[in-house]
Amino acid sequence: MSAVMPRAVGGYFELELPRARSFLHDDALRFQSSRAAFLALVRSLRPKAVWMPWYICDAMLEPLHMARIPVKRYAIDRQMRPQSVELQQDEWLVYVNYFGLCDRQVDDVLDRFPRDSVVIDNAQALFAQPRDCLATIYSPRKFVGVPDGGYLVTRKHIDMPDASDQTSIQRCAHLLRRIADDAEAGYAAYAAAEESLKHQEPLRMSDLTQRILASIDYDAVRARRVENFIYLHERLQRHNRFAIHFDRDNAVPLCYPLFDAPAGLREELRQQRIYTPTYWPDVAESKDAPEFERTIPASALFLPCDQRLTTGDLEPIVQSVLERLT
Repeated sequence: MSAVMPRAVGGYFELELPRARSFLHDDALRFQSSRAAFLALVRSLRPKAVWMPWYICDAMLEPLHMARIPVKRYAIDRQMRPQSVELQQDEWLVYVNYFGLCDRQVDDVLDRFPRDSVVIDNAQALFAQPRDCLATIYSPRKFVGVPDGGYLVTRKHIDMPDASDQTSIQRCAHLLRRIADDAEAGYAAYAAAEESLKHQEPLRMSDLTQRILASIDYDAVRARRVENFIYLHERLQRHNRFAIHFDRDNAVPLCYPLFDAPAGLREELRQQRIYTPTYWPDVAESKDAPEFERTIPASALFLPCDQRLTTGDLEPIVQSVLERLT
C-alpha cells in the first residue's frame, strides 16, 4: 500500500482566488464538459434512440454518435416548443432551455412526455433548478470564466470515470489574455480551448475548474444578469418577434435574444467591438432542418447581458440597435 503524500507547505504561491464557497449545483456529478456528461449518461443507460431538436449545438450530437445511439430530430415552433414527436418506449427526448428563458416550455415538455424519458439541456440556463426528469445537464463556462466543466444531475446510477481531467490548465490562456490584453488577442486561444473538448472520453472535472467554480459569487452574477436583461427588454421588447416570458425571480438569462433583427446589424456591432454569438450556424446549412430553425442563425441577434456589464455599458449597444430598428 503506497503512502499518502503530505500536503506541500511553503514554496511559491498559487493564483490567489476568493475563498471557496459552495457549488451552484452541489449534488451534481462533475465532468470535464457537458458533452462528456451526456456521453456518460447515454453509455450508462443505453436508450434505443434519442429525439434531438434541430436547433441545438452539434456538441450534443457528438456523444450520441460516439455511443452509436440512433438520433431522431424534431422541429420547434416560434415559441420554442417541440413539434411532431412520437416518443416510443425506451426512447429519450432532449429539450434545450433556450437562452435560459424557456422554463414555461420545460413545464410543457414535462407535462406532455414521460418524465423518466426527458433530458433537459440547461447549457444555456446555468441557474435553473434541476427538474423531476431523467437528467439535467449544465455547462458552466457559458456563464462564467472557467476553462471547462459540466454538471449532470440524475437519480440514475452513472458509471463515473476514475480519472480526472489534467488538461484544464492548457485551456486557460484565453481567460488570462482577456484580463491582461484584450478580447481579440485571446480569441484564437479560446477557439483552440473549445476545439480541445471535442471527441473526448468522459473524465471527472479537474481540480482547477472545481476551485474556480467554488470561488464565484453566484448571487452577484445572478443579480447583474437579471438587471441587465430587464434593461434590454424594457428598451427593445416592442421590436422583438420572440415572445419572452421572463420570470425575474427564477430565470437568469444567458443573453437577450432579439429575433428578426435587421440584416447586417451583427457585423455593424462587431465593428464597434460588440461581439454577439451565433447559435448555431450549422443549422442554417442543413437542408433537412425546418425553415424556422434554418432562419434563426442569420435573423436573431443575441445581445450580451452578462455580469461584466452595467446598464451604462449597454446603453450605446441599445442606441446602435434602435438606430437600425426605427
